[in-house]
Amino acid sequence: MWEWNQTSLADFILEGLFDDSFKHLCLFFLIMAVFLTAVSGNSLTIVLICGDPGLHTPMYFLLSQLSLMDLMYVSTTIPKMAANYLSGKKSISFVGCATQHFLYLSLGCAECILLALMSYDRYVAICHPLRYTVLM
Repeated sequence: MWEWNQTSLADFILEGLFDDSFKHLCLFFLIMAVFLTAVSGNSLTIVLICGDPGLHTPMYFLLSQLSLMDLMYVSTTIPKMAANYLSGKKSISFVGCATQHFLYLSLGCAECILLALMSYDRYVAICHPLRYTVLM
């Protein structure tokens, strides 16, 4: 029988972002500090909007959804990158890469839709203030 040359891709090898040098370690800690700041800021925004009954208006509901979406947005890539850096593993599986791409792109599209809704909310509030409660 004929034997064909076949290659099976199990993992993608990640190259170029982090090595074992001091400047890459500083870059890693800078990225983790920005990540923790984003997570804590967005979480605090969600908690404050949900906790205060005076902020239960459409504008603040959309802002809390934007914070939630930003929280999910940074949580799709940074934890995997940090785990790979700390473990020394420089690969990602095909399914993991596809999942990250799907989540990243779908959250990006959802954020565009949410920003369009937020702009419509402000348009109605400014141009049609008497019909704001009916339209929103």
